[in-house]
Amino acid sequence: MFFIGTDKNGKLPFGIHLQKEAVQKLLSSIQTPAAVQWDEVTKQLTFETGNIAVNFKKGIPYSNIVQYPKNEITAQHLEAFIKTLAAEGERTGLDLEINQFLLEYLRIQKEQSAPPANTIEVYRLLMAISSQDQSEIDRAVRYFLGRGRGLTPSGDDHLVGLLAIHTITGICSPLFLRTIQEILLHESITTDIGREYLLYALKGAFSSTIVNILNCLTDRKRTEEIEKQLSQLLTVGHSSGIDTAFGLLIGLLAAINWRKE
Repeated sequence: MFFIGTDKNGKLPFGIHLQKEAVQKLLSSIQTPAAVQWDEVTKQLTFETGNIAVNFKKGIPYSNIVQYPKNEITAQHLEAFIKTLAAEGERTGLDLEINQFLLEYLRIQKEQSAPPANTIEVYRLLMAISSQDQSEIDRAVRYFLGRGRGLTPSGDDHLVGLLAIHTITGICSPLFLRTIQEILLHESITTDIGREYLLYALKGAFSSTIVNILNCLTDRKRTEEIEKQLSQLLTVGHSSGIDTAFGLLIGLLAAINWRKE
């Protein structure tokens, strides 16, 4: 699967990015659904219902695969995230108020008390990340896969953010990763594009907006840029940005606790 569009929301790991004018011309020239054919000789995609093609001869290839060494996440990284998310004061696509979640998280950590009913599934996910219990992982993952509206459901975005942090910290168990992959490959549990994002995330490939944040997390000299890059992510989509940011936050919380164990 591939995506054709602009790079307004960053470069996607499975994206073909054109200028805005080219995208508009393409959309006005074809009728959907339209079959697409690839010509290896001319290096172009030809659309069946329109007299138009996308030529790749002058295209510039890119890769969004994260190749950084595993890195230690610190409280400084987490503070930068909290500062930015607190300033936004937004709710996730699953109607969770992030500021309230953080306050409750601190209380739970201090008092070892039970989480509120509306965040139980988030805590199940946090526990499942390093679990070796197949049923526990399966239950936690299935709650989020495909949950929410839009081309990329909010639950999927949460998992993409979490997997991004895993890519630079290694916090997720092999069983956790394998469970997500097996469900995605054998079940129609989410949207096509949501599935694609997650399959690429399992390979360590993300949108450039996420990669920019990971760059900051793996370079101590760039920690101050986290707020800027996170603010850019928050502009993506209707709720995809905030949902992915919440997934990143979950990953950071897990990474810090995981490091202490």
